[in-house]
Amino acid sequence: MKKFMIMVTVLLFTLTGCGKSRTDTAQGEELTVVTSFYPIYLMAQYVTEGAEGIVLENMAQPQTGCLHDYELTTEDMKLLERSDVFFMNGLGMESFLDQAREQNPQLYIVETGEHASVLLEGECEHDHAHGEEEEDPVNAHVWLHPENAILQAEAMRDALSQLDPKNAQLYEDNTKAFAAEMEKIRKEAEALAAEAPEVKTAAFHEGFIYLEDLLGMEEVIGIFPEENQTPSAKEMAEAVEEAKEKGVDLILTAEDAGEQYARLLSEETGTAVVVLNPLTSGNGDKTEFVDGMRANLEAVAQAYRGVTE
Repeated sequence: MKKFMIMVTVLLFTLTGCGKSRTDTAQGEELTVVTSFYPIYLMAQYVTEGAEGIVLENMAQPQTGCLHDYELTTEDMKLLERSDVFFMNGLGMESFLDQAREQNPQLYIVETGEHASVLLEGECEHDHAHGEEEEDPVNAHVWLHPENAILQAEAMRDALSQLDPKNAQLYEDNTKAFAAEMEKIRKEAEALAAEAPEVKTAAFHEGFIYLEDLLGMEEVIGIFPEENQTPSAKEMAEAVEEAKEKGVDLILTAEDAGEQYARLLSEETGTAVVVLNPLTSGNGDKTEFVDGMRANLEAVAQAYRGVTE
C-alpha cells in the first residue's frame, strides 16, 4: 500500500484585532510572538533568530507533547492577551482555539499548517485507536515532514515581515537557512528510502505517518493509545496476530504511552522497535528540530540494516 500526500484545502481563518495593527509596529516597540506548543516554538526560533525587539514565548510547557486534550490556563490567556501574533499549527491540533478566540477577539492568529500537504488519519489498513469506523480526519502532525516544516516557517516569515518590516530581510534569510536544512534532510531520506526495501510498519504514534511517507514505508498497523492507558490482553493478542499475518518489519514508537504497547508487541513477534522523536518536547534549543529529524533518519537507517541482513 503506497501512501500519497494529499493536498487538502482547508478553510481557515486569520483573526485581527482593532487594537493592534497587522501591518506594522511602532518604531522601537517590542513585538511579542507566542507559539502554541513545542515544534512551532522551535521553528519560530529559527525564523526570528537575531531579530531585535522580538519577545518569543511558548504557551504550552516544553514537556506537554501534542495538544489533543490541552486546556487553556489563566496564565495562558494572560499571555495571549499581551501577544502581537499567535503562531499555531492548526488543522485541528489546537482544539482550544474557539475558547481563545471567544475570550480574546483581538488575537491575531496564524495557522502555520494552512498550506501543508497533509495525510489523513487511519490511512493504514487497521487503526486500533478509533474503535468505531468514522470518516478519516486530517492528520495534524504536518511538521514531521520537512517540506511542510518549510511551509510553516514561511507562514511565520510572512506574518512577521508585515508586523516588523524593518527585520523583513532577516526573517527572509533565516527562513531560507532553515529551508536549506530541511531540504538536506529530505534528500537524505530520499537516499535512505532508495537503499532499503519496502518496509511494513506498526506505528504507535499518529505523527509517524509523515515519516513513513517520507521514507517510503508502509504502515499496516496503527495503535495510538491514550496517555496512561494500559493495553488489554485481547488488544495485544489481536495486534500480535495481525503483525505476524501482515509481516511487520519494524515497530515505530515514541517515548510515550505507546512504547509500552510497542515493547510488548516486539516481545511477542521478535520485531525490532525503533524509538523516534515526534519533536513535541525538549529543552528549548532550536537545533532540536533539525537534530531530531536527522536522529530519526539515523535510527531508521540502523533498523533497516537489521531488516536487510
